[in-house]
Amino acid sequence: MVENMAKVFSFDIKFKGSRRTTFYRKLFGFSYKIGPEKRTRSSPGILEEIPYLKLGKSVIAVPQSCALKLKLFFSNPKWQPIELHVFDAILPPNERMEAMNSMVNKKIKISKAEDAILISEINRLRLMVQNRSLDRETIERIRRVLREAEELKKHDWTDGREFSSKLDALIEPLRKISG
Repeated sequence: MVENMAKVFSFDIKFKGSRRTTFYRKLFGFSYKIGPEKRTRSSPGILEEIPYLKLGKSVIAVPQSCALKLKLFFSNPKWQPIELHVFDAILPPNERMEAMNSMVNKKIKISKAEDAILISEINRLRLMVQNRSLDRETIERIRRVLREAEELKKHDWTDGREFSSKLDALIEPLRKISG
């Protein structure tokens, strides 16, 4: 298997109404407003957890390492009937890098009550490391960020794992702290 090979999913759902809405929300996620102050909340979809490229209205490409997760999603009986075509493809390097880069802008769970954008949290923690302002909570945050980064690197489909190399350079100061 070529490391930069993509698995392409082309689908046509054969149902309408609220089930169709639920399908797309479970696939892509969605945001909604809550309360009188209209705070924005989000509900993640399966594609928020994996790098992907949207190639068309109902055509998605993912790294081979993520294909099984998506196959399981599409094979769920509640999404039937669905017409699904799955095939291998090689995508341009810049598009695969774009998909990986978008993943560092995803929200991660920092604590039960707090989410953060991965790249923002990496940069914030790097500053804290430089300023030596490290308490127990900060060290735990560093560990969470490192776990998220390592999980993301498992799905790197860039040429020569270029994305992982760049991410490693960013998180190296954090690794030294977490032990």
